[in-house]
Amino acid sequence: MLKWITLGIISFSAFGATSPGTFTSARSELQKVSQRKLVNWVNELVSTSAPSRMIGMPGHEKAKSYLIESIKKADQKNSGKFSIVTFNPDAEESKRFYQKDFDDKVEGKFNKLSPEYSKWLRFTNSMKDLSDKMKDTKGENIIWEKSGINSNKVLVITAHYDTISFDPQTMFIKPNEAMPGANYNASGVAVAMGLIDTLSQFNLNYSVQIAFLDWQGIGYLGSYQYAKELVDLKKSGKEILGVINLEMLGQDTSFLDKTKKNGNMSVYSRPLTAEENWVKKLQDMGSKVSSKVTFEHKPNSFENSDTFRFWDQGLNAVTFSQNWEDDFNPKFYQTPLDTPETLNHETLYQSYLFIGGGVLGTLLDLTK
Repeated sequence: MLKWITLGIISFSAFGATSPGTFTSARSELQKVSQRKLVNWVNELVSTSAPSRMIGMPGHEKAKSYLIESIKKADQKNSGKFSIVTFNPDAEESKRFYQKDFDDKVEGKFNKLSPEYSKWLRFTNSMKDLSDKMKDTKGENIIWEKSGINSNKVLVITAHYDTISFDPQTMFIKPNEAMPGANYNASGVAVAMGLIDTLSQFNLNYSVQIAFLDWQGIGYLGSYQYAKELVDLKKSGKEILGVINLEMLGQDTSFLDKTKKNGNMSVYSRPLTAEENWVKKLQDMGSKVSSKVTFEHKPNSFENSDTFRFWDQGLNAVTFSQNWEDDFNPKFYQTPLDTPETLNHETLYQSYLFIGGGVLGTLLDLTK
């Protein structure tokens, strides 16, 4: 059963600052959120939820409380509303997901006696067992929403806030191991928080929902739940302009990067004309706000984040993330080494400005 807890109400009289009319003024508005403030959100989420934000652990509950308080502070004008959507995790869907993933990628492709086959079979069975074990632990998606002048059109922005840790050799879950999750995904959460801070300042042409998703680490069930709710929103007559998913935006090096460059990030989509055209628009708008990072479009149906849950429901969705192909650091991914000190703070901030340019450009119909 869904439980909506409304903690604020929309009040157009509570705000009314002149909205940016150009990308230059949009940049100025976005820059009111400083790099230090963005990094502080990362640091605070990590420290508050230590040692990890894994579902069922004390840090997971602390993270939710922190996000609620941070949204209140970011939207000081109460220009939007935010709600907690409580859901029962669908353990059967999670088990179906892991089994299908194994059947598609491992079964028939590796000898059953090989170490790789055994490793992924252990992983699959352990995640199915964990899905059953945790099925009574309710999930909570935290959603901030602001209505636009045309409230029938809604732009959606998502970032998951939970973490999980695996043993890279056995692929078993390590529930008691520290998993700071600075890049995965306090970085995405911080960018989303910065967008709330900015968007709360003025009127928008269209509505926006910014969702902090739960249960990503086990079956992507937070986005599974939220995607179904967006479908219901469509059925009620709303148009979903698209889903912008934020995942791991702080990893950027030159010494590990195959191209030996900084600032080369990625935006992932499906190879569909509608999504490819939308990405081009987002890239064009983002580049007008920040030229210090680039987000190369990779239409490869990226499967390592929540985007596919929205695709499954017929929604256009893209993931803005690090460069997984050329600058991926496995030592930091879902391990105790994923600390705030390892992030590239400048790239994180410029990513916020770039993505913010695409968001403001969309919500305000900016053209110059």
